[in-house]
Amino acid sequence: MNLTMYIGRAGTGKSFACYERIREIIEQNPGEPIILLVPEPATYKVERELAEFMPNGGFTTVRVVGFGRLAYQVYQSIGTVKEQSRSISAVGRNLLLRLIMKRYNAELGVLSQAAKRPEFSDVLQGLFSEFKSFRVEASDLAKGAEQVHSESLARKLAELAKLMEAYETELAKHGESDLDPLIELVQALPESPLMTNAHVFVDGFHWFTPVHYELLYTLFDLAKESVITVNLPVDPKERMKHRNRGALFSRPREIYDTLHERYGNQINERTFDSAKRFEAPVLTALEQEFFASPVRSSNNTVGLTQIPLIKGYNRDCEADEVCRHILHYMEQPRARWRDVGIMLRESETYGDTLEKALTRYEIPHFIDRQRPMKTHPLSEFLADIFEIVRSNYGHDVLFRWLKTDLLPVTREEVDELENYCLEFGIRHYQWEKEWTYTRGVNSAFLKGPQLDEDGNPIKYSEELRLERVNATHKKIMDALEPWFEFALEPHTGREWCSKLYEVLENFEVPTQLYQWAQEAEQANDLEAKASHEQMYSAVMSFFDEVMAIADEDELTLDEMALLMEEGLEDVNYSMIPPTLDHVVVTTVERGYSQSWKQVFVMGLNQGIFPQSMGDEGLIKDREREELASVGITLAEGALPKAFNENFLFYLACTRAKQQLTLSFAGAGTEGDAMESALAVKRLQNMAYCSKETFVPLSIQEDTESDYLWRPNQSLALLSSRWAELLGGESVSPVWWGLYNWACESTVYRPRLAEVTRGIRDNNAVPLIDQDVINGLFLKDNYMSGSVTRLERFQQCPFSFYAQYGLKLEERPIRTFGAPEIGTFLHENLRRLGEHLLEQNRQWRDLDDEERNTLCEQVATDLINEDVYMKEESDAYQKQVQQRLIQTLKRTVYRLTDWSKKSDFNTVYLEQSFGGYDGWPSIDVALGNNRFLKLRGQIDRVDEYMYDGQTYGAVIDYKSGGTRISGQEVYYGLKLQLMTYLLALESSGKTKETNYSILPAGAIYTYVKNPQIKADGPVTKAEAAELSMVQDDIKNSGYFADDPEILMHMDDIQPGAKSSPYVPVRITAKGAIHGSDKYKVKSTDEFNLMTEYASHVMAEAGQKIGHGEFPIKPYNIDKRIPCTYCDYRTVCRFDSTQNSYNYLQKLDESTALDKMREALGKGGDNDEMDS
Repeated sequence: MNLTMYIGRAGTGKSFACYERIREIIEQNPGEPIILLVPEPATYKVERELAEFMPNGGFTTVRVVGFGRLAYQVYQSIGTVKEQSRSISAVGRNLLLRLIMKRYNAELGVLSQAAKRPEFSDVLQGLFSEFKSFRVEASDLAKGAEQVHSESLARKLAELAKLMEAYETELAKHGESDLDPLIELVQALPESPLMTNAHVFVDGFHWFTPVHYELLYTLFDLAKESVITVNLPVDPKERMKHRNRGALFSRPREIYDTLHERYGNQINERTFDSAKRFEAPVLTALEQEFFASPVRSSNNTVGLTQIPLIKGYNRDCEADEVCRHILHYMEQPRARWRDVGIMLRESETYGDTLEKALTRYEIPHFIDRQRPMKTHPLSEFLADIFEIVRSNYGHDVLFRWLKTDLLPVTREEVDELENYCLEFGIRHYQWEKEWTYTRGVNSAFLKGPQLDEDGNPIKYSEELRLERVNATHKKIMDALEPWFEFALEPHTGREWCSKLYEVLENFEVPTQLYQWAQEAEQANDLEAKASHEQMYSAVMSFFDEVMAIADEDELTLDEMALLMEEGLEDVNYSMIPPTLDHVVVTTVERGYSQSWKQVFVMGLNQGIFPQSMGDEGLIKDREREELASVGITLAEGALPKAFNENFLFYLACTRAKQQLTLSFAGAGTEGDAMESALAVKRLQNMAYCSKETFVPLSIQEDTESDYLWRPNQSLALLSSRWAELLGGESVSPVWWGLYNWACESTVYRPRLAEVTRGIRDNNAVPLIDQDVINGLFLKDNYMSGSVTRLERFQQCPFSFYAQYGLKLEERPIRTFGAPEIGTFLHENLRRLGEHLLEQNRQWRDLDDEERNTLCEQVATDLINEDVYMKEESDAYQKQVQQRLIQTLKRTVYRLTDWSKKSDFNTVYLEQSFGGYDGWPSIDVALGNNRFLKLRGQIDRVDEYMYDGQTYGAVIDYKSGGTRISGQEVYYGLKLQLMTYLLALESSGKTKETNYSILPAGAIYTYVKNPQIKADGPVTKAEAAELSMVQDDIKNSGYFADDPEILMHMDDIQPGAKSSPYVPVRITAKGAIHGSDKYKVKSTDEFNLMTEYASHVMAEAGQKIGHGEFPIKPYNIDKRIPCTYCDYRTVCRFDSTQNSYNYLQKLDESTALDKMREALGKGGDNDEMDS
């Protein structure tokens, strides 16, 4: 045996001394095998460096390998077919452990609670791997349980020993050994011809497990010559300081001591004490002085070029500045991308941020990390297919599954299907039925069956949609329903995986993945191609393992779903470097054996680098110490790992040859302040680092040119200055130059338009072309519609245009909220009212029993007719239906009570005007021979003949809290009741007479069952009485100012309190109470308001006819319509571009005066003043 230890600190030339010795061997002993064992991530770069070092630019007898590749070559050399990855993967072993814990659950004590956690099998597998790496067997744990003093540790060891023994037994059943693969390699090495006259070099390692040492011992014992590099100070006295576990070089010192304990004086030592890697004096000083023990004086840094230090406002700013530094370096002669390395503590925190920045700055790069596959569509598909069963066809999970795009249905078909399900409330078990729901088709205009030219019935759009939806539904359910039925019962792992594979085949998933991979290859997107191929391969391997391991054990749906989740969680895919010349982004633990001319160490914040150690794990630090005292040595605990962070920082800082740049962020992703690492502060205090360069969130004045590096990246920054450019403000000439250059460039002009689109965009609505207006709103010079449309126009012209011109609508969603409740109650009242009118009866003719019976019957009939409500079976929906019936009963009670106290009779229900079988439309002249033709439907009309004159009251049912005021009529915001009075007036006749009708009232009556406000407990009778006098249930609107008419409309007694039906008090002298005068109107005032309503509707119609639809919502005392507007995301109201239509707050008298003024009727109304 010939073992030489190359000893020296980082950068002293140990690796190149290995290269030199390898060259000598090739020259002196050609043909003898050479093994260069390096950390796995470094093999590619070391192989390239070694090839460049050789005289002929290459080699044939040297094997540059990591431990895994070494095993492969050894087995190949002895003719043994052996898979390098275990035939049972980590996921398969997790399954074994889960099955074992299931069997031994009753016997667990200390571990029983931990065993219930989903991640426990992962923890246990990691612990068992650690035991094997340190040659700890189940019997050792059982023995240790008898020796330790801690009772809880003893119980824990006993239970772990039992689980570990059962685990090894199960592995053996499947032809597996829990023997560490490296131990198997140790056993195979003596048979390999590779070891005949072999020269072994071990370089770049800083820590070994006991199993690693066994492999090294075997290599060294079999080799003709061996060399190992150890990162330690040369001075023996200095070396002694690092025997403590918290010392900087404690891990390399452990290698030194362990090998000397084994080989003693047989080891030859060669020391390297001069820095060869570092071309910059500050890097040499950093390695030799700052990382000395103790840290040397800062005087050694005087006159040296300092290490740049970057502080980004956040991680994005930090990453951008690093990219700019890289581009600055690339301006130097002979600079190559591969000269640059970026080192991170771990890739999760910075990986995505850095990748986006490098791409934005067009820097070729390779990020050395495993990409997780849990977001891959196939991962979503498999996870969701279990959740579909668990949620009983839950809507969200079902459509998330369908939108993986892996099923043989198009996204358009899925979208149509989702809209249909939302509109008709299809959920859960309804997926197993055939769907027949359609929107109601208005057939009032159809005269007989509609036929095409060949005489065949024409299918309307709803029928066609139903056919399409059912076809998609059937395609999905044909394959999904058998899976659903299967998954409800426990099955063996083999049965589960066979069924899952069948599902994938039935849905043509493999075909779709293959197509995606081909498309990605054609688009040169190698990462996407790799993800599709590797994901499918990983899923198939997972199925194979589960089928083998759980061939007999039955798994429930939840158990299989959890296993699938864990299996997919562990699936990653890796990439091969796309080019030879690229910036490398790696972690310290993967890149510590490599070096670059320029190195950036990023993320130097407390908790990131150095990392927070977190939980100690299943075996705590103090327990590890107690185990060591009884001869069971395990890996370091959390505290030594914390000390190891300093050594990792040392490794990161010593990877640079020419320049090292350090960086950290001032704030996290949520804007929370972050501290720099303590080492950074020490470097600053000792003058190794320059004063930090702060990178603000926004570009500061006179620094613009520092940010402009790439055309596309620079143009993206221009958008932040576009507002100032357009506004004529003083901005740096740099931006004008960039803008003018891009304008003249045929290549970058489209990019300029793209990045400035948001700033140039404005939401002003232009005047709509007259031909468009004619097509949208006018037919034969008539503009038809309901008064609600005109109210919408008055609220905001654009919202009117969006709804009735562009016909934009939110997709209908089946709910049972306020609109649906109102519609349901409305329809019940219509049916009840018509039932009475058919029998020539009034509300007052119902007694309590008949009233309640009719309410129950009509409501039940309506529920049974409504296919959606009929199918709602859950307790919540039943409760909602009962509450609706109670509300109906309460409303009918009030209508009955009012009818008994009134002399007015209901004569019309749901009376339409402007339709084919109703009253005439209300025609309003718009000028230029154009007319507004208003149509609508009045809920109810009551009439009473008094002194030879008919008085009519229009009544509108409201389930909300709508009120009316003079100012709202004046501004055109509430025109409905006035329009109903116009319709009543224009009807030209009544049921009793052909004479005209005078208005008795325009009334809102409320369909609700409000909560009772009371100071204490009340009886049912008291509650009923209280409900009648609550303000939110009292009728509102306008009533005739004639006390006699009012007393015929309701049983109002002079001097009495306000009634809930006609809430107008009459004084003892028979006059209208002063406080209620705003609620009453004379006939002239009613006529004034209806005439003014026609006037304001004419104005609105004219504006519509002119194509004027500005984004200008009203604003009365900060009350705006935007809050509940469906189109606010369309108009994007912006106070910098748009303005409100500010309206003055008016009292009743002022509103009427303004109406008179608008109609040219002059001053105040004396009658009103009296």
